[in-house]
Amino acid sequence: MLRTRILTAAVLLPTILGLLIYGPSWSVALLLLFAISLSVFEMSMMIQPRLDEMLRNYSLVGGERSETGEIYIAANRTSHYRILALFCCGVMGAIFILSAAYNLPADRSIVVLGLTFAMIAAVFATKGIEAEMARVLGFTLSLSYAGFPWLVVWDLYVNEPFSRQLLLVLVIVWMGDTGGYFGGRFFGKHKLSPNKSPKKTWEGAIAGLLASMIGAVVWHLNFYHDLSGGTSTALVCGFFGGIAGQLGDLVESVIKRFTGVKDSGSLLPGHGGLLDRIDGVLFAAPVIWFILYVAAAH
Repeated sequence: MLRTRILTAAVLLPTILGLLIYGPSWSVALLLLFAISLSVFEMSMMIQPRLDEMLRNYSLVGGERSETGEIYIAANRTSHYRILALFCCGVMGAIFILSAAYNLPADRSIVVLGLTFAMIAAVFATKGIEAEMARVLGFTLSLSYAGFPWLVVWDLYVNEPFSRQLLLVLVIVWMGDTGGYFGGRFFGKHKLSPNKSPKKTWEGAIAGLLASMIGAVVWHLNFYHDLSGGTSTALVCGFFGGIAGQLGDLVESVIKRFTGVKDSGSLLPGHGGLLDRIDGVLFAAPVIWFILYVAAAH
């Protein structure tokens, strides 16, 4: 498993870094559009069946109740969920395209627009209160968790030449993941949160946080010399961004345990789905964006 993880990373990392640093903006926009669509698709495919099950929905996918209240679901259930997930991807993809094409900021207005559209579509595209509520929750969670943070990622990309702000986020999260993995593997003894992620330990979390801070400072000193606030800002970004990245990992662990899946997908050998790899980025990006914004304002 470790060898597969390393091989996958060895192929993907140079490709992504080269594209972010030297690629034209349209190619990065296409990359992020693919990432947004796949993230939202994976999230929707995980969460929607579980919500339907909880709310005992069968009106959209077909089925009937037995005398005891048990629901018999039709065989085409999965295909309907795939259609729902693709629709959710379309909503988020359209919002991202508008944001990138017209240089709209990732602010409250566009977030509210997306959520409102998803809720309206969920209510009027289904029948029955339970079905409507399941769709509202599923679309809202998928867009909020797996979609909207990518708008901040795009904002970080266009803020600095050679993607220096976005690469700062990636360095902090990737260093935190690496430090946490090896710190937990060699020193881990005390469980961090057994009910959320049984394998994570306090020792791994501390090692990951230290690695995030070191990575942020090294990136600043070698590649981002004119960072507002200098080393102090880099340390703050590493500290709070590292914590946010680890919390993002824990949140996705909760979602996967709630939905009963091991991985969000199977796209990346040894890593699982895309969400399994970028869950920390989706949480760390808004935090680091805010820190950099405050630092630049002062």
